[in-house]
Amino acid sequence: MLSGTVAVIVVASVSLVLTLLLASLWAAKLRRAVAEARAAAERERAAAAGARADAERERAAAERERALAAERGEEVARLSAVRAELDETARRERILRDSVQASFESVARNMHAMAVVQQQVLDGLEQRVDEPAVMAEVMKADHAAAQMTRKAQTLMVMCGIWPARRETRPVTLFDCVRGAQSRIVEFERVDVHGGQTLYAVAPAVEGLMHAVAELLENATVFSPSRTQVAVTVREVAAGAVIEIDDAGLGMPPDVLAQAVAQLREGLDLAQLGAVPRLGLACVGRWSRELGFGVELSTASAYGGTRAVVFVPHRLLTEPTGEAPGVGAAVDAEPVVVETAAAPAAGGSGTGGLPQRRSRRRAAPKPPGTGGGGDSAPARPAPATGPWTPEAARASIAGIVSGTRRGRAEAADAPQNADRQDRQDRADRADREGGR
Repeated sequence: MLSGTVAVIVVASVSLVLTLLLASLWAAKLRRAVAEARAAAERERAAAAGARADAERERAAAERERALAAERGEEVARLSAVRAELDETARRERILRDSVQASFESVARNMHAMAVVQQQVLDGLEQRVDEPAVMAEVMKADHAAAQMTRKAQTLMVMCGIWPARRETRPVTLFDCVRGAQSRIVEFERVDVHGGQTLYAVAPAVEGLMHAVAELLENATVFSPSRTQVAVTVREVAAGAVIEIDDAGLGMPPDVLAQAVAQLREGLDLAQLGAVPRLGLACVGRWSRELGFGVELSTASAYGGTRAVVFVPHRLLTEPTGEAPGVGAAVDAEPVVVETAAAPAAGGSGTGGLPQRRSRRRAAPKPPGTGGGGDSAPARPAPATGPWTPEAARASIAGIVSGTRRGRAEAADAPQNADRQDRQDRADRADREGGR
């Protein structure tokens, strides 16, 4: 009985031990499972927190992008408005500039037309007037009309309108300079040397004459009135040069730089200031149009400014075989010529008024002969006293006599090249004597 009880107790003890062991194993597994679950929950919470942080960052980035996009849109809108305003301002400026240029063009055309009509009327008067005092006044009016024509042509060139070609044959550079001399106020102060054997092609004559006139105008305006402006025309290896030297005070470096800029840059009327000086800008346009060069420097031997016009070979030519000016149109521009005539009683010699010279020159004649039994014309003598009616009478008498001889000889004399050569030499000697 006792042994059976012991056996039961033993079995019960073993069962209890086994139960406790199983219970402890289950508790350990349960703890591990709970710990793993808690770790997984923590990882999930951390992942969720990271996802929320990423979402926040993405939202913040999206907000920043939206803000930047809004700012960019506003900036683009502002730039578009500014661009539109600038375009509108530029359009209004173009319209205003075109309107101003059209106004200047209209004024220039009207001035030029009136000046041409005035010169034609004066040309007719010169053929009919015999009274020296009246002729002197007609000459003054003719000279003023020539200057008005040059001013009108300057405006036309600055508006992009090139004056019509006046010459149909080559013209010597000497005559180009003398023609330019006739278009300025103080023409008597210009002293021209050389160029009688250098001929400019007909299409370039008007531009060269106009450009040289503007340079001569500057030289006389910016130098003392008692001084001379020396013009030397000579041949060089690449063509010919026209050197204009005044006896002024020269140009400071900054003023010289501005003048050179006006020659080099294609400035229009709106870029020349409120009170524009058009001369050098016009010369620059002519030089670019025809292809000759213009240089300004302070290298004048007279202490002033030197302007050098370089005429390349392509603007030069040989003289034509026909008599000069035969069949050519009469030039409407006055050309300064020095005429010789015996002074009348009480007169003091010839004067320096500009004379109109027809491009229809007389036909060649043997040197030393003249129409109406007149002897060969004497060389012009320099003016030694004030301009008087007697001097005007003597000068006009020489002009009328020479004109009549020329017309008679143009109608009667043959076209002979040898005679023409002798006549050219005689004319050149007369011109050199007049200087």
